[in-house]
Amino acid sequence: METVRAPEGIPQERQRPRAGRALLIVGAGLLCLGALALLGLGAYVWYTNNYTRNEQKRLLDEWKKKPMPVTQIINATVAPGAPIAQIIVPRLNLEAIVIELAGLDDRENLNRGPGHVPGTAYPGMPGNVFIAGHRTTYSAPFGALDQMRNGDKIILVTAEGRHIYTVSEQRIVDPHDLSVLGQEGEPRVTLMACHPKFTAGQRLLVIGRLSGEATP
Repeated sequence: METVRAPEGIPQERQRPRAGRALLIVGAGLLCLGALALLGLGAYVWYTNNYTRNEQKRLLDEWKKKPMPVTQIINATVAPGAPIAQIIVPRLNLEAIVIELAGLDDRENLNRGPGHVPGTAYPGMPGNVFIAGHRTTYSAPFGALDQMRNGDKIILVTAEGRHIYTVSEQRIVDPHDLSVLGQEGEPRVTLMACHPKFTAGQRLLVIGRLSGEATP
C-alpha cells in the first residue's frame, strides 16, 4: 500500500495538531455567533416587553380616569388605540387594558396590548366580542392561551361593571377563516392568538359565554 507523505519540509506529525486547531477555531466561532444570536433575541424580547408594560401603564391611567361606557362606544366612532375595557383572566394571571384596533392587521396597536377587533360586539352586548393578543414578545398577554380550560373565567370590566364569561370551547382554525368573527348566536367573547407558539400558521381560539348581567 502506498504511503501518503507529508509535504517536504513539514513533518507529518505536525499536520494533525494544525487541523485540530482549525476545527477548534471554527467551533469557537460558531459558539460565539450562537451566543450573539441569543443575546440579540433576549434584547429584543426585553425591549418589546418593556414597551408594552409602559404602554399598558399609561393606558390604565387613562382608562381609570375616564372609562368610556359601552353605550357611548356603540353610538360613537372609537379611535384606534383607545382603551375600551380591562380584561382579567385568572388562568393566565392576566390583567390588561383592551385597545381598539384599526383592523385585524393593526400590529402597531396590538403591540400595546390585547386588541378589540372593530365590527365585533363590545363587552356585555349581544354578539361576539373578538379580542386578539400576542403569544410571544410584547409581554405575551395570551402566551399561555392553550392552557385555558372549560369553566375558566374571562372578565371584561367596563364603566358599567364586570362582564363575566365562562370558557366553553377551544378551537384551532386557519388564519384566513373570517367566519370566526361572526356575530350570530348568544353573547360571547373570543380570544385569539397565533398557533403553534412562535409560528403564525394557524390561530388558536378560546370562546367564553356570557354568564350573567354586569356586576359593579
